[in-house]
Amino acid sequence: MDIREFYDRTGGDFEAAMKRLMKETRVEKFVRMFPDDPSYRELESNLALNNVKEAFRAAHTLKGVCMNLSFTKLYRSVNEVTESLRSADPDKAEDMEKAAAGMEPLRNDYREIIEAIQCLDPQLL
Repeated sequence: MDIREFYDRTGGDFEAAMKRLMKETRVEKFVRMFPDDPSYRELESNLALNNVKEAFRAAHTLKGVCMNLSFTKLYRSVNEVTESLRSADPDKAEDMEKAAAGMEPLRNDYREIIEAIQCLDPQLL
């Protein structure tokens, strides 16, 4: 799979990524670096600890990465979680349930990105 097919498969916007990063090789370089970004893992672990402040920070960081790489589908799902955490009270069950409900689509979209990155042609970079 090439980088354009990757964006088609994952619901991203290759042209927007190109406008931002200017070169196809640069887009692919940063896409390949995405699995190393710790934001998703930090989001998951802080949610498990009920640490809303740090979970929000991690979600907001992940949202920025997705925006910069034009991962449109993942951006939308992480934005939903970010906004649910923005004013969440860890002592209010409904706030935490809302964030947890948003995590399922985010997990699926994240997994889809990671699996597609693994399918990128290693010869292209």
